[in-house]
Amino acid sequence: MTAVVGSDKETDVKRILVVEDERIIAINICSTLKQYGYNATYVSDANDAIEHIENEHFDLVLMDIMLNGPMDGIEIAAIIKKTKEIPVIYLTAYSDEATINRAKATEPFGYLIKPFNSRDLYISVEMAIYKSQVQKHIRNVESRLAENQKWETIALVASGISHEVNNPLTSILNLADLIALEAKKLGNQSLQDKSAKIAEESDRIAKIIKNLVSYSQSTSSQWNYSNLGSIANDTRSFLHQYFLKEGIQCEIELGDVPLAYCQPQKIKQVLLNLIQDARVRVNTREDTIGRKITVILKQAEEEGTSHILIQIKDNGSEDLMKGISQMNSLEVTKSIITEHKGKMYRDESLSSWFFTLPIIKPL
Repeated sequence: MTAVVGSDKETDVKRILVVEDERIIAINICSTLKQYGYNATYVSDANDAIEHIENEHFDLVLMDIMLNGPMDGIEIAAIIKKTKEIPVIYLTAYSDEATINRAKATEPFGYLIKPFNSRDLYISVEMAIYKSQVQKHIRNVESRLAENQKWETIALVASGISHEVNNPLTSILNLADLIALEAKKLGNQSLQDKSAKIAEESDRIAKIIKNLVSYSQSTSSQWNYSNLGSIANDTRSFLHQYFLKEGIQCEIELGDVPLAYCQPQKIKQVLLNLIQDARVRVNTREDTIGRKITVILKQAEEEGTSHILIQIKDNGSEDLMKGISQMNSLEVTKSIITEHKGKMYRDESLSSWFFTLPIIKPL
């Protein structure tokens, strides 16, 4: 059985799922929550609870431990913990040690012993939602710090690779030249071809290292006015060897855009993530000819306000759920754009990612 108490007209109204098989108790809890400004839905069995949690968004679950049916509330909470980041508060008339120990394993955000008053309910709900929001914020910050540390590590590794590889690579190129000269004197065409191949592959390695070093040089998180066209070109250069191997044409269409006040390395990361997603999408094409990614930068107007609009367009197949929507980097990418006071969205009809950056004029 399912019932809804309250409305969700306001976007900031918190939604709470009450899992309680005593109908009168469930209605009373929902009515109390409504008085405090929440939107509450109640269900009476495990199957309904799992279905609602899988298909709808909830900010909190109030879970009765003793339920009629094959599963109790603790078992349902264990399932929630595996699939969703939703805080759970247990409601129970039983407080024996064994029940508490089982409940602890699911890491609940609270434990209300029946009967409880409306004030206790309100305080427990507010604290649980607040604690959950703080934990999510901490995870987002940690994720962003991890990304920054990753780029710092890449920069250090790139510098080390450049130092360690460039010297022997120079020797290989010199030896390849000597072999080519000797082969020419001997008239050995096969050996000349092989030495040319060695030189070609060595030059390819040198370019990869150069691009890696160039791309990872800017690890500073300082804000400054940056040329987005240069950032886009750096990103394309970084991926150039992959594009060559996969037959992908990547073009940049640069309109008349001002310098962007941003953290350049983070915007590089956004472009890298979105272009990588476009790369995955174009590689779903059955034909290997005509694969194309276009990065378009221009100034646009919205509601009388100017901003910089960046579009990453691909000519891949339909979204086969192989792109960034399945990657952990999506949340990091969105958080960077949000940090820059911009917006980010996907338009499948245009097969494009879009993100915006505000135009901030120097003082």
